[in-house]
Amino acid sequence: MKQMLVIACAAAAGAGSVAAQQSGTFVIRLGVDTLAVEQYTRTPTQLRGEQVIRAPRPEHRIYTVRYGPDGWAESFELVTHNIGGGEGPAETRATATFTPTTVTMQVPRDDSTATLTAVISGPAAPFAINVYALVEDVVRQARSAGGDRFEMPIVSLGSTAAQNATVRASGADSVIATFGNIGPFRIRTDTAGTVRGLSGIGGSLQVTVDRVDAIDLATFGPEFASRPLGTLSPLDSVNARIGDAELAVRYSRPSTRGRKIFGAVVPWDRVWRTGANSPTTFETSADLLVAGITVPKGRYSLYTMPSLSGWTLIFNSRTEQQGSQYDVQYDVARVALQTTPLRDLVEQFTITIEPDGPGGVLALEWEQTRAAVRFSVK
Repeated sequence: MKQMLVIACAAAAGAGSVAAQQSGTFVIRLGVDTLAVEQYTRTPTQLRGEQVIRAPRPEHRIYTVRYGPDGWAESFELVTHNIGGGEGPAETRATATFTPTTVTMQVPRDDSTATLTAVISGPAAPFAINVYALVEDVVRQARSAGGDRFEMPIVSLGSTAAQNATVRASGADSVIATFGNIGPFRIRTDTAGTVRGLSGIGGSLQVTVDRVDAIDLATFGPEFASRPLGTLSPLDSVNARIGDAELAVRYSRPSTRGRKIFGAVVPWDRVWRTGANSPTTFETSADLLVAGITVPKGRYSLYTMPSLSGWTLIFNSRTEQQGSQYDVQYDVARVALQTTPLRDLVEQFTITIEPDGPGGVLALEWEQTRAAVRFSVK
């Protein structure tokens, strides 16, 4: 009920009270790497923007949102061009049509097009990861509605379930926003909701976004086409046999990219997914004694809690959740990790399983820290 009241208040204001044409340019970075550049123009009836992005492959995106008389989205179109060559179609097109109760989407699937429907209740906004004019649209709605907290449904192309965007006031010139499981973002904004800057450091999407003066977007296409970033946190695996136990770790490997990691990208005293993307998984075919604590054979999500006072490794039995989700009730074991400073920088997060006498050592290394624990097979 509270959500519907908030949305009803915002509906009277339309799309953030856009009274004339507005435009903006964003530079999106991941550490020292420029991930994307984006430009947009917004009028009371339309938002149209372009973006050139480098990961996982160089693409040129053109997006258009059309608004109805009440200021809410009626349609969304995203056209993507493959400008870096390689596998995949040269162009794809996805669309969404919004009504008060449904969002109907046409999205590419292999060599055909699939029709998908998401059920909503009241106005909703389109969303796409790393498209920041869409983020700004929700912030504008929040500023227009007023109050300390704002919620509204968002729908991503290809998703049959709406998620919630939540915007909370954080001082006169900033808000904290989450978009489903993306975020939180700390956003600098004016009273109209114009995004001046954004930081996802410490959240599930670790980008920074700066509003800059207009740039020649066309020059970035050829430049990015020859310099793809590839998969930002590629999947990897570790397999080992220690005694009678077969062990396996599956995880994604983020890189430092010039950033401070522990205490910033990975905050102190907060549960971390021990990598990126989906949760890191750990499998053992036999019962283990990890730092003297029994971990029964099975499959686990492997979480970590880094702290200045000591690190903790968490074996959690829930393994099908999204990467940023963690539920303490599924914890099976918590063990202390021993940390050691490293002289040389470890650019890409690395997990190893090493034999050690009759048992082994599970070790995590990143930046200039090694965190490890000994274990044995029961």
